[in-house]
Amino acid sequence: MKLFLLNLLSALSILLLISTAQCNAQSLQRDTRPRTASISGRVTVGGAPAANVLVTVAEADPRSQGALFGVESPQGASIEVRTGSDGRYRVTGLTEGSYVIRALSKAYVLSKSPFGVDAFRTVTVDEGELRDEVDIALVCGGVITGRVIDAEGRPVIGTEVRLFSVDEKGRPKEELDSHYGHNEWMLQTDDRGVYRIYGLTAGRYILGAGGEWASGLVRRKSSETFHPDATDQNQAKIIEVKAGAEVADIDIRLCAGEDTYAAAGRVVDAETGQPLPRVSVLCMEAAGGTRHGRPAATDDEGRFKCANLAPGRYELSLWERRDVSSPHYSEKIRFEVTDSDVGGLEVKAIRGATISGVVVVEGASDPAVKAKLQRMSVVVQVERLRESDADSRAYERPDRIMARIAGDGGFRLAGASPGMASFYLEGDQENAFSIRRIERDGAEIRSAFEIGRGEQITGVRIIVAHDNGTIRGQVEIAGAKLPEGWQLDIWATPIKTTTANEGMPAFHTNSNGSAFADEKGRFVIERLTPGEYELSLNAMVREGQDFWTSAPGTSQVKQRVTVRSGSETMVKLTLDLERK
Repeated sequence: MKLFLLNLLSALSILLLISTAQCNAQSLQRDTRPRTASISGRVTVGGAPAANVLVTVAEADPRSQGALFGVESPQGASIEVRTGSDGRYRVTGLTEGSYVIRALSKAYVLSKSPFGVDAFRTVTVDEGELRDEVDIALVCGGVITGRVIDAEGRPVIGTEVRLFSVDEKGRPKEELDSHYGHNEWMLQTDDRGVYRIYGLTAGRYILGAGGEWASGLVRRKSSETFHPDATDQNQAKIIEVKAGAEVADIDIRLCAGEDTYAAAGRVVDAETGQPLPRVSVLCMEAAGGTRHGRPAATDDEGRFKCANLAPGRYELSLWERRDVSSPHYSEKIRFEVTDSDVGGLEVKAIRGATISGVVVVEGASDPAVKAKLQRMSVVVQVERLRESDADSRAYERPDRIMARIAGDGGFRLAGASPGMASFYLEGDQENAFSIRRIERDGAEIRSAFEIGRGEQITGVRIIVAHDNGTIRGQVEIAGAKLPEGWQLDIWATPIKTTTANEGMPAFHTNSNGSAFADEKGRFVIERLTPGEYELSLNAMVREGQDFWTSAPGTSQVKQRVTVRSGSETMVKLTLDLERK
């Protein structure tokens, strides 16, 4: 019997391999682009040739500005080669496009890399182009390591440390983000309370732990503490890191903080008094506080518990999750935490107003366009009047409710609280449509309208445009060669908008577009609403993982263009580096 099962599993494995190979072969066959381009260069470490080093050349993902941030296309080609004894590599058989090139491991950084930026280069090749001298100059990154202990000297396990680069005056500039090519786990302590951060660019840093970012400290929260034991960020000791050097014993002793407590209660229907299961509440520090909100879900009996609350004043209300729609809203319940847990809180869920209507694409009957629209949601943002300040018409933090657009364009939103309502669209086709105007019972709405408690609003008509205009352009550099590390940022801003509202608008729409020029100066801005735009060209220099600043000695270049539906507008922008 065992032999039979083994033979069966082997046969299934072979069939799976054959099927996978066939699928891969079919994918390659579908890609009929000419593969006549090549990229070659040299990898060095500290100026010396790096032999037998693995180099990866992968197509960039154009949808996420991959050539700029090093994001690889999941469907694109990815080729690995090793360098020769002289550190040189060569990759052939490439299609035209942008490519991300990486070498060695994340323990190395580019010799001129800003803080927190993954070590990669990007290049753009045309069909048949032989791109040489795409060199990668690396240096060994620096290391910071140490321990995090509590006030009693015990290791703090599984907590996160926060690393900031600082400027010449010791002021924090930017925090290391694990999403930019760094391993998230290296920012966490192990079972000894030890952390080790590697692959750092030479520079000056400060390190912190604890506070709101701490994990695993349930009953007693520590104050945020900076190396070695400062609760004031301005008193943190600066850590000097050199290329390839390890800075050890950068320990943090967390300062004892306040005891924390829990707030418990239940959510009930305001009309029936019955408990509401599986809904969410959000506990926020009262106005003027700095602590983050803490969500909690109710159980089958409508009970909830919010933990880790430091002494202070709080506000509690129903919380509308982005992926769950509820027909209820609630007023805020205010309470205070002193030196014990708080119980007996009751949140009354009030049945909210409903808004229904239809979304119409202006001048479009293409089924494919309507199919795109069905992947969107209508969102209503409600600015709620404060009960105590109704006469002065002061507003609280806005609520939001959303509903998917149906096949016939219809929508129905439920659970709206009283207040001033405005609309916007949201979804994976967010940049494909923009709201042009909103009508109610045939009359155009030019400003946000008031929703009464429990009101049933019908006859809303949202007219949207299919944003299918494109600007395709070329940036030409005059006077000098574009310096290494500079990036060309192009924005398209509508000159005229269709809202022209006074006060709070009836809808919100983001009709701006932007793009980064590739290294050949080419750029494309898609999904634009037809109309007049002002193009703005800015030369930028990267100073961190997500921090850019204007290149020194440059001025913004502007040009007016007209975008038409379903067509491309060709433009040319000139950046004169001799003009200061």
